[in-house]
Amino acid sequence: MDEMRKKIIIQEINSWKESRMLPEQYCNYLLALYGQGELPPSKSNETAGKKNDIFFGVLIGTFFAFIVFLNYFTEITIRMQMLMTTISILVFGLAVRRLKGRKIIFQMALMGMVLSLLLLTVSLAEFMAPGKAGILYIFLSLIADSGFYWAIS
Repeated sequence: MDEMRKKIIIQEINSWKESRMLPEQYCNYLLALYGQGELPPSKSNETAGKKNDIFFGVLIGTFFAFIVFLNYFTEITIRMQMLMTTISILVFGLAVRRLKGRKIIFQMALMGMVLSLLLLTVSLAEFMAPGKAGILYIFLSLIADSGFYWAIS
């Protein structure tokens, strides 16, 4: 195989590896195969990836802190609090879908989504039956059961 074809194939495999179209092990195997046992130096995206992870981590933490502040330390109506918490659940859900391949950041987004759902459940129970803990317990058990069934399916 001529050098130009090998170079093009190796570039394609590197782009597949970066975009995660194939698992990293397969890409490494193909790179070793076409590079005749030698792995070509890959682009150093680790530092850029770590910076993005740090940025997303700070962003997720700040957004969750804002939602907690909004729910417990402001004087806005409970309906507005529930609306903002629902929007935060959707934002965290989008972050979970976007950050699925990354381990720590994915888990932080997932925790933010679950804790926002907990905040929404408490606000909804307080809105529907103020001062009655039994309603809150029922809501929390329903959320926990549905989360359990979602996790095992």
